[in-house]
Amino acid sequence: MIAIDQFRELINTRRKSYISTYIDALQMIAMLKDKIFGNKSSGCGCCGTRIVGLRQVNVGGRSTGIMGLDETFQEYFKKGKTPEDSTGDELVEDLKELNFIADGAEEIYKKAFLIEYQRYYEVRKK
Repeated sequence: MIAIDQFRELINTRRKSYISTYIDALQMIAMLKDKIFGNKSSGCGCCGTRIVGLRQVNVGGRSTGIMGLDETFQEYFKKGKTPEDSTGDELVEDLKELNFIADGAEEIYKKAFLIEYQRYYEVRKK
């Protein structure tokens, strides 16, 4: 038979574990919210939280939803970045923050992002 003190200790340990799990879940939700909607420090700040766009892109013959693509292109264009090979590597790294890109698939995504950025760049360059 478990002594009363041992029982209380067991209850407190489990309670702390549940609270810790709950806090971890809340932190994960906050992180995902910031990834999807951006955080208040992003953008101009006049409107509070900004929403990140989602666009379908042909990646290796499949239509794939990419979050933050237009916003990233806009940022690159403002910085004067041209659609070249090194820009493709940067695009993959930057867009990995909002999108899952499997290890080994980076080159396929790089090619797709460069094609899309080339289109974006050509339209705005004129």
